[in-house]
Amino acid sequence: MGWRQGLRQRARQGIPALLEVDALLQAHGVLAALPGARIAPGLVRFQLAAVTCEGLQRKGLEWLAGARQGRGALGGRVPRYRPWKAGAAALSEIGIDGLPADWPGHAAVYGCSSVDQRHWLLLLPGRAQLWLGWCG
Repeated sequence: MGWRQGLRQRARQGIPALLEVDALLQAHGVLAALPGARIAPGLVRFQLAAVTCEGLQRKGLEWLAGARQGRGALGGRVPRYRPWKAGAAALSEIGIDGLPADWPGHAAVYGCSSVDQRHWLLLLPGRAQLWLGWCG
């Protein structure tokens, strides 16, 4: 097993089962792509599966109500997430000041942080992306 596949499998443990992903797109330590983002020692970006994008497009925030617990242990425990938020409130929840300037102002964005604030999730359905960040 290569390092990308191992990282993908490990990081998927922090993602609620409702959120299906197709591929690991990127892994690094700093979320430089989004303005005002806090530095995250761990960060992975996944491509969302079509079924996840469809659920988000149909029901939005309501569809995410059941996505509040990771699949398995990540950093020694299974992450439990706070309720999902949309738009600016979602970005604020995870410490991001806004979307990049080249994104449409009406782009859908959803986010939540874990109860212990060690993990966070950011969904960008228009780009079919899920970002998982963690600290410590």
